Amino acid sequence: MVFKIGVDLSDKEIKAGLVDTKGKIVKKVIVNTEADKGKEVVLENIYKAISLLLNFKAFRKTPPIGVSFPGLLNSKTRAIEQIQSLPLRGVNLRKLLKSKFKTEVEIENDGNCFVLGEHKFGAGVGLKHIIGITLGTGVGGGIIINKALYEGNNGGAGEFGQMTIKFNGMIANCGNDGSVEEYISRRGIMRLAESFGMRNINNVDEINKKAVKNDVSSMSLLREVGVYLGIHVSNLINAFDPEKVIVGGEFISLWNFFSPHMKDEIKQRAIFKTNVVKAKLGANSLVIGASCLV
Repeated sequence: MVFKIGVDLSDKEIKAGLVDTKGKIVKKVIVNTEADKGKEVVLENIYKAISLLLNFKAFRKTPPIGVSFPGLLNSKTRAIEQIQSLPLRGVNLRKLLKSKFKTEVEIENDGNCFVLGEHKFGAGVGLKHIIGITLGTGVGGGIIINKALYEGNNGGAGEFGQMTIKFNGMIANCGNDGSVEEYISRRGIMRLAESFGMRNINNVDEINKKAVKNDVSSMSLLREVGVYLGIHVSNLINAFDPEKVIVGGEFISLWNFFSPHMKDEIKQRAIFKTNVVKAKLGANSLVIGASCLV
């Protein structure tokens, strides 16, 4: 059987999976990223994750490797040009991995990997035009037009988190104050939680547990998140007229709480009737999507 290796590189963990031709992960490993220890440690941990998979079975030839990462590539050199959460700016990871493992390697932004995986094996199978949105450390995404990934002039299309949702809004790390990420990314939601009187909230699970119990503050918070996301998705629908918008990422466990408010907002604002759905591939979406690169 033919296998590919997909790697999901994030600030906390490196997930690597051996993926078959049907998009099923037959073996998966997780290694701590240890981003705070610097570039060399992170690179060694990437090598370790891939090597653990290769030890799973005897391969005549090393399977091709696809890597998803949270940032932007230089469209000419394919080196990592922009990345906030990992000490890999300027690193040509593709070149390093090709040299070490002697196989085909491709590397791509995580939003693009997400939409590729959902298009080939998930909620977007068989469609020509889809938009993917990921909610997590930031807000990312990818665009499929005529069944092909649209990357734009500089290879950076789909950086939805940098779009402005409030022109005089919250101060942003990127300098684009009022950007989408300041409202519906991990830090954005935690910041909103404080404004609703929810102190000492550290992660999504804590919000989810409160919402399940019909906690007023958490329900109000998730209504606000749904409204912001609905405005954002409406803008994308009006710009691209896709067949479907697929939402995934870290906060998808909260879908049942925020999606009704998101959809109400879309009904009011979007010109086109577009199906907006939850991603199918779940926590493995980026591993599977990365394997679609090769």
